[in-house]
Amino acid sequence: LLVAGIVSKATAQETVFNVPSQDVLAPGTVYGELDGPFRLADPKYYALTPRVVIGLGYNFEGGVNLPGYINVGDKLWAAHLTLKHGQSLDTTAPWTLTEGAHVYIPLTSGRNAGLFAYVETGYKLFGKLRLDGGAYTATDAFTGSGNEFGVLGSVELTLTDWLTLAVDGYSGQNELSYVTPGFFVGPFGKWIFYPAYQISNVSRDADSFLFEVGYTF
Repeated sequence: LLVAGIVSKATAQETVFNVPSQDVLAPGTVYGELDGPFRLADPKYYALTPRVVIGLGYNFEGGVNLPGYINVGDKLWAAHLTLKHGQSLDTTAPWTLTEGAHVYIPLTSGRNAGLFAYVETGYKLFGKLRLDGGAYTATDAFTGSGNEFGVLGSVELTLTDWLTLAVDGYSGQNELSYVTPGFFVGPFGKWIFYPAYQISNVSRDADSFLFEVGYTF
């Protein structure tokens, strides 16, 4: 079994905001989330990504994301099949190692399948501050600019028992390349909320608000 703090409690998220988190769901736990990025300034848009994740046991979780733009351009619906594995690197559990992959399966014509894979390590300080960093590789289906390799990372600071300040981000100049500051608000019973703002590495026209809501079944 993973040491406490690595196997997630009921409020775990699959990602911090966009970068995979160090949390892994406990066996049999089911977590659902709805992610909604949107812009209020031109070019205005909104999108929705429902996702479901289940703890598989043996320090694994798996799930499916269904991203798709709603009100602008083509409806590029797709399925991301996800698999994550996490482990502690010592008996006191400040160090963790997480690795995983997403398989992109297009549900609209004219799109190619793709792969996103990552490995990252995390360190927890003072029981309140968690630092994560690692590397990723992704194909054109995820980046929109060809096969790429880069770095990713996140910082989470627990402020109260219901409020956490966090930021995550990807390097590069592609569709993954955002720095996203925001908050975890909750849990309130089985609900948790994630308001954030996505800052693109490529263009201010790609910046957007992000609101996520999660529920543990």
